[in-house]
Amino acid sequence: MTFAKLSVAFGLAAFLSVAGFGATAPAEAHDPGAAVAAGAAGLVGGMILGGAIAQSAQPRYVDEDEVVVRRRPARIIEEEEIVQPRRCWREEWRDNWGDVHFRRVCR
Repeated sequence: MTFAKLSVAFGLAAFLSVAGFGATAPAEAHDPGAAVAAGAAGLVGGMILGGAIAQSAQPRYVDEDEVVVRRRPARIIEEEEIVQPRRCWREEWRDNWGDVHFRRVCR
């Protein structure tokens, strides 16, 4: 048993003994309002202890960022076409009259 569970168990036992005394003492004093208040205090204390017990039952993680809640589907990597870069160059020539002509060639 861990220390947290042991301390909650002792706290619950102490609370029940005090709540039992608180519920019976006003009834013996013939004060109905005090009996209702003691019952309400018992309900609130029970909810607090119930929450503490439920919280201590949850597993404790060292690093919450590493906990996987839901996994994503695996990505499908499709093969892509490898596109070769075009190689271009400029051709230059002169005609019979001395004019310069250019042509861009890409392959």
